[in-house]
Amino acid sequence: MKMISILGSTGSIGINSLNVISRLPEELSLFGISCYKNTALLHKQIKQFNPKYAVITDSKSYSDFTKEHSNKINDTQIIYGTDGLNLIISEPRVSSIIAAIVGFECIGPVVEAIKYNKTILIANKEILVSAGDIIISLLSKSKAKLIPIDSEHNALLQIILSSGLEYKINDQNYYQRNIKKLTITASGGPFINLDLKDFKRITVSDAIKHPTWKMGKKISVDSATMMNKGLEIIEAKILFNLNISNITALIHRESKIHALVEFFDGTIISHMSNPNMMIPISYALTFPKRIFVNNDNEFDYTNFSFEEIPLNKFPCYKLARYVAETSKNSPLILNAANEISVEYFLEDKISFMDISAIVEHVLETSEFVDHNDLESLIDNDREIRISAINYIKRKYL
Repeated sequence: MKMISILGSTGSIGINSLNVISRLPEELSLFGISCYKNTALLHKQIKQFNPKYAVITDSKSYSDFTKEHSNKINDTQIIYGTDGLNLIISEPRVSSIIAAIVGFECIGPVVEAIKYNKTILIANKEILVSAGDIIISLLSKSKAKLIPIDSEHNALLQIILSSGLEYKINDQNYYQRNIKKLTITASGGPFINLDLKDFKRITVSDAIKHPTWKMGKKISVDSATMMNKGLEIIEAKILFNLNISNITALIHRESKIHALVEFFDGTIISHMSNPNMMIPISYALTFPKRIFVNNDNEFDYTNFSFEEIPLNKFPCYKLARYVAETSKNSPLILNAANEISVEYFLEDKISFMDISAIVEHVLETSEFVDHNDLESLIDNDREIRISAINYIKRKYL
C-alpha cells in the first residue's frame, strides 16, 4: 500500500486526489494534508478522510482554527507552517507527495521531497518554469521521481510509455533522439470567441469562468490569458528536453484530446479522455499500474477540431514562447511578474489586458542571468516581484 501526503488538499487537484484515494482503499492511504487559508474545507476533509496530520500554513488561520477546534480532531493532529509540511513530507512511510500548492511557494516543499527521495506528483507548473534546471539537477542526484499530473504532461508521459519508450524525464538526450514533436492542447478558455476590441471590458468574474475545468482563481486567470498554456510549453521543455521549436500548443475546444506525440517515422499518437482530473491523478498515484475505475459517461468520439492560438488575443502565450527560447532566468522573470500581475487583477486594481503589458515590461527591464544555486534563484524571484509591484504602483495605481 502506498501512503500519500497532499500539499494543497483544498484546491481542485487536492480535492480530486482525495477522491481517487478514497476509491482505492486497498492501494492507497492518506498520511497528511495541508492548506493555506481554506480551513473550513480542511475541517471537512479531516472529518471525512481522517489523516494522521493536517497542516495549516497561514499563521492567523492556524491560530483561529485551533482556538475553535483545538489541535486535534479525532485522530488527526493539527500542525503549523513549514515545519508541519516538512513533517508530512519526511515521514518514512510516505512514498508519494502530491505537490498541489499553487505558485512559486511550492519550491521549498518540492526540494524537501526530493531530499527524502519521494515520488513527487507535481501539479505545480510555476516551480518547474522558474527553477526547472535546478530541480532536474537535484532529481538526478537523488532517488526521487517526478510524475506530472497536469492533464497535458501526464498525457505526454502516457503516450511516451505506451509507445515503448522508457521513463527518462531526467535524461538530457533520450527524448531528443526518439521524439520529433510534442503538442499539447488548450480549450481556448472563456475568451476564444470574444472580439479583441471587447477585451478591455473583461472583469474578474468573466476571467475565472473556465468553460471546461473547475480550477482556482489564479489558474483560471492564467488559462484566460493563455499564460497557463505558455507555462505548460516551458514545463514540457524542462521535462522532456526538446527544443522549443519542437513543442507547440493547439486550441482543441472539446478538451477530449490532451496531447499528441509525433515520432520521426511520421506516426502521431494522441491521448484522449473526458476532461476529468481524476484520470491523470489516478495514473500517477498508481504508477506504473493502471487500476482506477472511472465512472465518467461514455466517451463521445464526435467533433474533434484543432486551430492555432491567435497571438493577437493572447500575447502572454507569445511571451512564454519567447522566454522558452531565451532561457537563463527569463522563465523565472515571466512567472514572478505574472503571479504579481494576476494578484493585482484579482483585486480589481489593474485590467485584464494590463497583465501581459506588465509582464512584458518586467521582462524588458530585467537582467537575464544564470542561476547555479537555489538561494540566488529565490533572491532573484523576490527582486522581480518587488520590481513588478513598484512598476504597477507607478503606472496603474
